[in-house]
Amino acid sequence: MTSEPETIQSNDAASGSTSSTSSTQKMTIDQQLSKAEELKSLGNKAYEQDDFSEALNKWHHSLLYCAGINSFATLYGARSTDAENERAAGTTSAVYNNMAACYLRQSKWEKAIYAATKALALAPENLKALYRRAEAYLELGRNQLAARDIDVALDLRPQDPVIRKLGERLVKAFEDEEQRRQLDKATVSSA
Repeated sequence: MTSEPETIQSNDAASGSTSSTSSTQKMTIDQQLSKAEELKSLGNKAYEQDDFSEALNKWHHSLLYCAGINSFATLYGARSTDAENERAAGTTSAVYNNMAACYLRQSKWEKAIYAATKALALAPENLKALYRRAEAYLELGRNQLAARDIDVALDLRPQDPVIRKLGERLVKAFEDEEQRRQLDKATVSSA
């Protein structure tokens, strides 16, 4: 029995390099997670520079590395530890949360909802993901769903001014919706 780290094989998809031979490299699970975290950081830098396409590309590859730890580990007989699984889940949740922010900036509401929901599946009390999903729901006029997320966020942090401001937007949206209903009712009654 050896004490060498278990390794898994993976193609370096994120490097974008192509060659005529099928080049693979052996990576430990720790190295794979480090690569995922590095790609997440590169995505964050691209996002800060408003290069959303590059940010999403880096984050997508980060997700592939995180997802790969278990699939490659199973394929090659390695086992990931609970700590490695938690690390992968934390990185995955953060990446999806970042993607939600990026999609909001691009006004891609459905994609923002999807990404925030994926982040919340891994971290149900992720305040930023709740806020981002609520904002996207609000933009789409799905006020009941936005209200649910805002309520949870306010339960977690009742005095947060950003969440409270989103709550005020929601109240305004409900008021506008009620006014439209009243106008529609008046129009139908007078016809």
